[in-house]
Amino acid sequence: MARSLPPDPSLGTALRQLRIERELSQEGLSHAANITLGAYGKIERNEVAPAWATVRAIADGLGISMKELGAAVDELG
Repeated sequence: MARSLPPDPSLGTALRQLRIERELSQEGLSHAANITLGAYGKIERNEVAPAWATVRAIADGLGISMKELGAAVDELG
């Protein structure tokens, strides 16, 4: 069975920054991404490593591409 990877702190920080820049609440972004508020909060607080599909949904909710999200994460890492 595969081991889970630990959360990447840069992802949570980048998501928080991008969300605030767009003047979105956690609730608003979680709704736009069609995930629960609790799940989104755990990602932003680096408590869980999200699945690829979840990251794509959040990027869509932010109105950005995965490339833009990756660049934001790379800037912090």
